[in-house]
Amino acid sequence: MDKGKKKDSKGVTRREFIKCTAAMGTAAAVGSLGFPNVLRGAAPPEILVGHIHPLSGFLGFDGQELKKGLMLAVQEINDAGGIKALDGAKLKLMDADSEGKPDLAVSAVERLQRAGAVAIMGCYQSSVTLVAAQIAEKLRVPFVVSVAVADEVTTRGFKYTFRTQPNAEQMASQTVKYIKEIADAAGESVKTIAYLHDNTAFGTSLSGHVVKYAPQYGMEVVTAVPYSPRAADVSTEVGKIKAAGADVVMDTGYFGDGVRVLRTMRNMRVQAKGLIGCGNGAFSHPKFVEELGDLTEYVMDGNYRANPRSPLTKKAFAHYKDAYGTEMGPSTVFAYQPVYVLADALERAKSTDHEAIREALTKTNITDHILPQGPIAFGPDGQNKNAQAAMMQTLGGKTQVVWPAQYAETKWVFPHPA
Repeated sequence: MDKGKKKDSKGVTRREFIKCTAAMGTAAAVGSLGFPNVLRGAAPPEILVGHIHPLSGFLGFDGQELKKGLMLAVQEINDAGGIKALDGAKLKLMDADSEGKPDLAVSAVERLQRAGAVAIMGCYQSSVTLVAAQIAEKLRVPFVVSVAVADEVTTRGFKYTFRTQPNAEQMASQTVKYIKEIADAAGESVKTIAYLHDNTAFGTSLSGHVVKYAPQYGMEVVTAVPYSPRAADVSTEVGKIKAAGADVVMDTGYFGDGVRVLRTMRNMRVQAKGLIGCGNGAFSHPKFVEELGDLTEYVMDGNYRANPRSPLTKKAFAHYKDAYGTEMGPSTVFAYQPVYVLADALERAKSTDHEAIREALTKTNITDHILPQGPIAFGPDGQNKNAQAAMMQTLGGKTQVVWPAQYAETKWVFPHPA
């Protein structure tokens, strides 16, 4: 059991989920009415929040990390009095394991909706999220994205999908811009990019945008090499990257394959002015340094991140470390913060009605948060208009924000020493 986990913040077990589904057989039918009348003095019913992540399978590590972020935020909100506009009702998570398989998202959304979830969160993989959000739209259940970068998540005209994190276009264009700004500040010329990426919707969407935006900053992607995130050996693909001889090497992938990629690049002595991730699941994760030690030194990553200068971030990071004994990873930040986005909507909606929550989400304007950006506010498409990535770099065995300057913890090193 995870240290510091409280009862209110636990995910529902399989047995509890089945019991919950049976007990709430009529909940979906009356959901539009909000809370039923509560006996005087009785505690308000719990507010059920569903989430779908790869809790097992080849992305099980990543999915469990996101679940911890969800649980921590739920615990904090409940400990602070729950949803005050609903008589202090407490949030309770319901788990659904995608196992990394898009086809399981359909039944997961349907089960969570029948069980009475006021909203569903997920799903880490873009491919799974695209399916889950479509089913949630059909069932008219608010879907709040934790992590999923593909642009299509919020470009299909859906009314019930909301995403706090940067989309692929924001992430890629900002990362390329940061590379140009850092290179200029260092007096260095960066003209060519060699891009290695996983072959899922995640990697292909980011690499496509880098190809598109690089010329705007005087750069060109001279080669883009895809690989399977399940591949045990990426030496052939890394060999193509090395042969390109580009000024910088970029990489996008999940945690496990990100570790394999860097180890292979170091073993094959890939040389460039910079090795830079774009939304990389490993390159700015605390466990990355634990896994590979000195091999990670100077690696950069344009990615999700909390604002390190925010007092709220320091408090959240301390809570996470106390609860789980590890540092909060960049993706976990975007499981944690959206729970507060949903709680804010519940407070303003004063209801558990799906339509009221959806309407409240459209009017979100949160200025007090942990992200490196302005207010959290959604456009007509449900995308956070002000979402912003940050550039991290591992220096002295610690991964820190180095750009943009207003969020930087330390100064970057560029070009990277051989």
